[in-house]
Amino acid sequence: MIAISVVLIGAATISIRSVMGVEVKQCARNIESIINKTRVTTMGKDSAVLEIYKDASDGAYYYKTTINGTVSAPSKIGKSRIDVYYSMKDDYSDKTQLNGSDSIVLQFDRSSGAQKPDANNKYCSRIWIQKTAPRRLSRYTRRPARWYVSNIHSLMMNILF
Repeated sequence: MIAISVVLIGAATISIRSVMGVEVKQCARNIESIINKTRVTTMGKDSAVLEIYKDASDGAYYYKTTINGTVSAPSKIGKSRIDVYYSMKDDYSDKTQLNGSDSIVLQFDRSSGAQKPDANNKYCSRIWIQKTAPRRLSRYTRRPARWYVSNIHSLMMNILF
């Protein structure tokens, strides 16, 4: 009886840990998907701009795209229980939390698909997604012309430019 209880408690613990990382993974997948869609749209005939931001009213994360001057309706990509950070430096030293007063704006070059610099001539070099609990982290990093995704461990992801 005790052995069965131990096995059930162990399985429940593993299930709870898996569910805890789902929000981070889902947000990471959503961001990766919309970045790739924006890049593909830009490399076609249309001009596209992606904006990722935190809504001050509910604390959740949203994106909207501007295609040929037409702004899309906001779409939710992450819940309020996660935190999104970004860096505008190539050495990833400047980690800024995305809050209700700023946003990440990404544009891509039509011919190469590489990220274009922002108004201050800077590039978004990395996006981190972290659960509001220790050790729940996903990272997105810039490398020329592409985003790369690599799993670091079960609750950590990396997307590289």
